[in-house]
Amino acid sequence: MTAEVPAEAAVRLSPNRAQAEAWDFVLEAVGIAHRVGLTEEGWAVLVPPPLVAAALAALDAHDREASEGPAREPQAPDHGRSFVGLAAAVTIAAFFWVSGPRNGADAGGWFRVGSGVAGSIVHGQWWRVVTALTLHSDFMHVTGNAVAFLVFLSALGRWLGGGLALFATLLAGATGNLVTAFVYGNPHNVVGASTATFAALGLLGGLQFLRRYSARTVGRFKRAFLGVAASFGLFAMLGTGERADMLAHATGLGFGLGLGLLVGHFLRRPVRPPAQAICLIATVAIVAGAWLLAFRH
Repeated sequence: MTAEVPAEAAVRLSPNRAQAEAWDFVLEAVGIAHRVGLTEEGWAVLVPPPLVAAALAALDAHDREASEGPAREPQAPDHGRSFVGLAAAVTIAAFFWVSGPRNGADAGGWFRVGSGVAGSIVHGQWWRVVTALTLHSDFMHVTGNAVAFLVFLSALGRWLGGGLALFATLLAGATGNLVTAFVYGNPHNVVGASTATFAALGLLGGLQFLRRYSARTVGRFKRAFLGVAASFGLFAMLGTGERADMLAHATGLGFGLGLGLLVGHFLRRPVRPPAQAICLIATVAIVAGAWLLAFRH
């Protein structure tokens, strides 16, 4: 005579129905067949005998996670109040005061030697990818980019430190102009710091992605992607106007995002003041050197 095998086994018992329903939700989420039933001992979570071990493991894991509390995302580094955005805004305003608008007389030859003429860049005048960032079409153009620097670059300066923030923004912005020149070719001619401002926005998006993704919890990718999605949303609002150079803006944003991911991955500690100073000096030297080459060519 063979023993009768029970059709179901109780893996958890509770006098509280709400507790039993919470267990029900856990097993439902992991796809383990079960039901909640009222027995003489209380509310029971019942599963087929072959699934007892899996059900217990899932419920135990849930209990451990609940006891540890929710995982917290690491705080973003904070170097304190940063004036790097203000410095960049004042710099492009000063360049505009000296060079004037693009449709002006160009008495000093600033636009003739420094604007981002794609054909000239492709044929070796690489310095134009930098000098073009300092020239603007008109007052509204330079004002918009100055405001963008105040917002995006100031935030990036708090995260990375002023020197590194400036250097990374210049690198991504200049690279964006370079790629734009090769894509368009003659007779495309770009001026303005917009490529760099969107590079700063992309850097922030990449850094935010890694900060949130490092919290090893369920759904971390979705939370991490919110930072990137916010960057794309601001790009759609600010970088796609009728007169906007969408490709230059998009390449600036894209290279900024990629550089932000690289910096966030490899930079484990805050950059100290001596290294920040080196980055700042390198940024100034690149801009000054590019203009010296432009006027000597």
